[in-house]
Formats: sequence, C-alpha cells, structure tokens
Amino acid sequence: MKKVFFILESLLLCAIICRAEVKLPGIFSDRMVLQREVPIPIWGWAEPKETVTVTIDGKQYRTQASQTGEWSIKLPKYKAGGPYELKVNQLVMQDVYIGDVYLCSGQSNMELTVKRVMDKYKDEILSYENNLIRYTKTKYAYNFIEPQDNSENVWKICTQENVLDFAALCYFFAKEMQTEKGVAVGIINSSWGGTPIAAWSTRHSLEKHKNFQAKLASGLYSNPDYPDSVKRADKMLADQWNRQQLEKDLGYKGKWTQDNFEDSDWEQTEVFNSNWGGSWDKPVNGVHYFRQRINIPSELAGKKATLRVGTLKDADATYINGVCVGRTGYQYPPRIYQVPTGTLRAGENEIVIRLLSSKGSPFFVKGKPYQLEIEGKTFPLSSLWKHKIGCILPSAPSSRSFQNEPAGLYNSMIHPLRNYSIRGIIWYQGESDTGPDGSKQYESMLVNLINDWRTQWANKKLPFVIVQLANYQQRSNKPMESGVAQVREAQRRVTLRLKNTGLATAIDLGESNDIHPLNKKDLAHRCVLQMNRLAFNKTDQVAEGPMVEKAELKGNGQIIISFTKGTGSLKQAKALEGIAVSGKDGKYKFVEAYTEGNQIIVKWNGQEEPTSIRYAWENNPPSSIYNTDGLPASSFQIPISKN
Repeated sequence: MKKVFFILESLLLCAIICRAEVKLPGIFSDRMVLQREVPIPIWGWAEPKETVTVTIDGKQYRTQASQTGEWSIKLPKYKAGGPYELKVNQLVMQDVYIGDVYLCSGQSNMELTVKRVMDKYKDEILSYENNLIRYTKTKYAYNFIEPQDNSENVWKICTQENVLDFAALCYFFAKEMQTEKGVAVGIINSSWGGTPIAAWSTRHSLEKHKNFQAKLASGLYSNPDYPDSVKRADKMLADQWNRQQLEKDLGYKGKWTQDNFEDSDWEQTEVFNSNWGGSWDKPVNGVHYFRQRINIPSELAGKKATLRVGTLKDADATYINGVCVGRTGYQYPPRIYQVPTGTLRAGENEIVIRLLSSKGSPFFVKGKPYQLEIEGKTFPLSSLWKHKIGCILPSAPSSRSFQNEPAGLYNSMIHPLRNYSIRGIIWYQGESDTGPDGSKQYESMLVNLINDWRTQWANKKLPFVIVQLANYQQRSNKPMESGVAQVREAQRRVTLRLKNTGLATAIDLGESNDIHPLNKKDLAHRCVLQMNRLAFNKTDQVAEGPMVEKAELKGNGQIIISFTKGTGSLKQAKALEGIAVSGKDGKYKFVEAYTEGNQIIVKWNGQEEPTSIRYAWENNPPSSIYNTDGLPASSFQIPISKN
C-alpha cells in the first residue's frame, strides 16, 4: 500500500513540476547580453495563473501568468556587468552579461560574413577574441498570416571558432564599440540577402501604399498552407531542370573534368571580352566547360595551395588534375578554393571549371583575382581558356522567393524581438529597391518602417542608423538617371525628416565589380560615429560628411552650395567632380566647381535659368566632396533658389 501511495505521490509531484515549467522566447539563452541602464523586460509563457520567479544577481522578482498563459516582468535598471546567472523558474541561463545591445537588419551586405573579408583583414581577425562581444543571427523565417511571438536565436561569443560566421559589419562595429565603451556588446543580426524593404515592413504601414493593397488581400495572407504548396511545385520544376541538365550535358557524360582529357577540338576563348556567354537578350544558358594549364616548379609540387577563380555567374564546380577543389552554388561569393596536399604536380597542371548558367548571361567577373597561390608565391591564370559547351538549356524555371513578399520577415524576424531592450538599430538595405517603382517610394516606406519599429519598441527616440548604398558598377562619363542614386537620396532625406536618425555614407567604400564591397571596417566606424551621436549624445566629434543645406543662384551667374552646421569643415579642392546642373528641361550637364571656405562655388554658363543641382548622381559616382575629418558628403539632388 505504501508503494502505491509513493507512486501516486511521485506522479502528482511530477505533474506539478511539469505544470510549473515556463517557456521563454528564443532570444533568451546562454551568453546573451541584456541592455544596461533601462528596465529589462523578461517575458514568456506558462500555465494559466502560474507563479513565475526571475532570479538574477541574488535578487528575486515575481509575477503571475495571465489566464491565457502569457507573463512578463521588468527587472530594474542594471549597470553594465556580468557574468550573471539568470533563472526563470526551472530555466537557467548561464554567462549572461549586461551591456549594450544593437539590432542590425537589412539584406546581404548586412549578412556578409567575416569569412568573406578574411583576405583584407586576416591578421587582425586571427589575432582577436573578446568574451564581451556576443552575436546572434536570427534564423530565416517568414509568416504572412500574423506576427509571431518567437524566433530562433543562439548567442555566440567572439572566438576564433565562431567569428567567421559573424557578419563583418557587425563584427567591426561591435569591436570598436566594446573597446570604446568597455562594456559587453550584444549584436542581434536579423537580416536576409536580396530582400526588399516591404518584407521588413508591418502590414499596417504597407496598407498605406496602393500598390501593396491588392497583394495583402490575396490568398497568401489568408491560407497558411499556400507557401508550402508553391514551394513543392517549384521544387518539382527545379528538380526536372536539374535532371535535364545532367542528362543533356555531354561533358558530364564524357567526363570532361578528368585529368588530361583530350581537348583538341575545344575553342580558345578570351573569357572577359568574347561573346562565349551570348548577350543579355540572347544568353547561352546551360553548361560551359573551361580548361587551362599552368606550370608549377618541382619544389612546390604536392604542396597545399589556394586557387582563386574570381567570381562567376552562376554556379561552378572547379577541378585541378581531376580533383574537385571547390563548388559554389550562386554568383556572388568569391571562389577561393583550398587545394589539398598532393594534388599539384611538377610541371603542367590542369584546371577545369564546369560553369552552370541557369538564368541570364554567364560571365567571369573582370578585375577579380584569378591565380594559384603556393607558399607565398603567386601564379596568375591567363584570361585565355579553352572552352566547350556541354549543353544549351532554356532558363531555369522561376521560383517564388517568399522571403521577398511584403510583411513576411517583419512578422517572423522582427516582431518576436520587439520587447527585447536595445540601444539602437543599424539598417543596411536598399539594393533590392533600386528599380523604378521601389526607388520612388523608398523614402516614404523607410519613414514608415522606422516609425513602426519605434512604436513596436515603445521608444519614439530609438536611434536608427541608415547605411547609405555603396558605389557599384561602371562609372558614367555623362549625367545619368539612377535608381541607386534615387534610393541614396531617399535615405538622406529620411534623416532630415526623422529625428534621432543618422546616415553612414558608403559612397566611396564600394567596388565597381562587386555589389558586396569588402571594406566593412571603415563603414562600421562611420556607424559608430553616428550611433555615438544618437545614442550617447556625443556631439564633440563630427559624425558624418558635409550635409547639403541649400543651393543659391547669385547675380554673377555662380551657384553657391552651403552645408549644415555640425557636419564638419569642407576639405578644400580646386576642382570637384560629379556636380551637374539642369534647367527647366530637366537635362543635367556636368559643371565646374570648387570649394571656397565652407561653401562650394559652381560655375554656371548656361543660357537658361538653372533649376536643380545634383552631386554624385549615378551608380558609381566620383566622391570628391569631403570634410576635414575625412568623411564624404552624401549624394544629393536639390532645387536652386534665387538670391
């Protein structure tokens, strides 16, 4: 009888314990950083009316779950410190610090990892670890039915083991901030490459735009099973296309990647200047093979090496002497492949690239490194390759990128974080909105996004740093219209419309042949300058380049450009590039200009009255206006007034 009573008692105790379990959002875990000097929200779920006890630093705080199981509590303000143990009923989170937390969001330039910038900053990265820098990347997710309350996050410490997967901009920003403030820095990176601003916007803000109203009323926003059904159908078509390319590819069947393959019937091709990939309107989609031979001295035979084959469109598998040394599935990543020991031989070695073009004209990106590196010695590859087509195929079937649909990412990757206290936000997005429609409405959409996010965080003054789009593509020798410039102007204008926002200009940090520039360290420093101004009221240093205020036409035919106070003193220059003026016809012409004190003097010899002036208005403009602190002026377009 006692045994039965003991079993019943144990079962009852187990039921009580199970019922007492609480759940926390994914953002709460070991190694997290909580925001200092503000009340700290802790929240989650439990059994209805369950008592929840939060313990930290030897102090306990209690609350009770609601009738539906939600609970929340705000801990008092804490100064920076740690490590702490945070207990919530049965849950225990170790190695918790209190410091400064920043949310970083946007698209691929915000995601670009430390791994991608190792060539530029290798020595610095490999010599640095910091227990007081913590980073979490929100797992990809979208939802179109309603905002979500939870996300998947894992906090990681800045160690050599973890750092390669940190976002590079976040890494350099956190490193500089931690050194300067001396407190723990936590970075929440919630971003997704290639996504438009609409994906990160609330449904409420999108309903203000007519072009989104019909989409928001579609089945996508009422049927939770719709995305999965579309993805299954897309996968079937993609699998069919991939089977087709393998079945039709003569090179795959004939093993064209094998060592010493007979290639006498292959055509020699200059990969950068010839039309082997077709034209933009008639691309040669399918599978292309490229082969070249390179001589290696005997003393380097068998050594471990690094092969760089630039950047290719779209996917490649690359071989040396018949051994596959690397694969990349899409265009943008640099091809940096490690060649295993024993692969290279003395004398002639054979490099073969199998390039799969799925959609659009295939090409080798000019200006990237194409070379073999062995023990500090570099062996450049020729731009002349032997080329043969394995098969020609129609473009790969399109698939629906649900991460690009309106409101989906906000619902799943931002909304769940809205109660987590943060010091400020860094926003690096806009490349996906440079089309005609997106660029025209970007300003209003970004204003709405900032206002909505501030509402969600219940902080009307939440610091918001906007990273302006970097220069990219070929430079123009005449004035041009540019969606990229339009988005840059929208970003600039937003900082004038909304208080406690700042612009981190990147107009001189880009690369003509890469939409993902590697110089994330200087860009991070500019974000630090703005965040110091916005979040820490640090007004004793200039935080941005010269910000245009007005342009006036004088009686002598000169146009005088003035800049706002607090954006530094102009760096003097006898000749400035990239300034263009238009009359009433709207046709811009480049003009001569120079600095004089803290103004720019523009020479206008036009016969008609000038109405508008632009600076750096193209995809990859010259950056010629700087302040004496070395910070560049933003591009701009403003009307010209009469004196």
